[in-house]
Amino acid sequence: MTRLLPALALLASGCVQLVAFEQPLVGQPDIVDGPTTQAGALCDPEVTMAETALCSESCEIDPAHGETTCGERVRLDGATAAVDVSGLHEVEVTVTVCDPSGAALRLEGHNGASVSLEGRTLDVRAAAAAAARPYQNPQFLQESGCDDRTLVFQTGRMSLADSGMRLCSDHLVPVAEGWTMALGEGLRGVELCFREPRPARDPG
Repeated sequence: MTRLLPALALLASGCVQLVAFEQPLVGQPDIVDGPTTQAGALCDPEVTMAETALCSESCEIDPAHGETTCGERVRLDGATAAVDVSGLHEVEVTVTVCDPSGAALRLEGHNGASVSLEGRTLDVRAAAAAAARPYQNPQFLQESGCDDRTLVFQTGRMSLADSGMRLCSDHLVPVAEGWTMALGEGLRGVELCFREPRPARDPG
């Protein structure tokens, strides 16, 4: 019974239920209730995400024609894109998916954590070290027509920009080293906004 209390507390606080065994993967609308935990600190609402529309670099991937405007940041090999996110603070990914039925996108970090769109479902999986169950939203995309959805990544945090929800864990896809993107069925385009760390303020 004692082991159930943390999960019940999450439900009572209005958080999306995401159960883990060791490292929690917490989803909530930028509200942290209860004692401060590592995941709670990552989800601290004082930590801003996508606070500016400006990008250090911005570019697009056109899956249908196998083309990209991303220069050295993205290397395309057929339906696979290798994305260099080294030296960045935040990456905003906007995808356009039309008439979703199959696997449209799979984004995987160097730690093995992933984000996938298959049919209408968003599936977020932490790295294996987390021993966490995935977060899934089976109605993330509309049933027909074309849909744009924006995901914002920082190391330890992922924001679902359209809903204001934030997922937090040390084991999410990090903004570090490289990502692999599998570009699949129904994916019409990917827009990438790269944001570098802010310069340190001069204390003087």
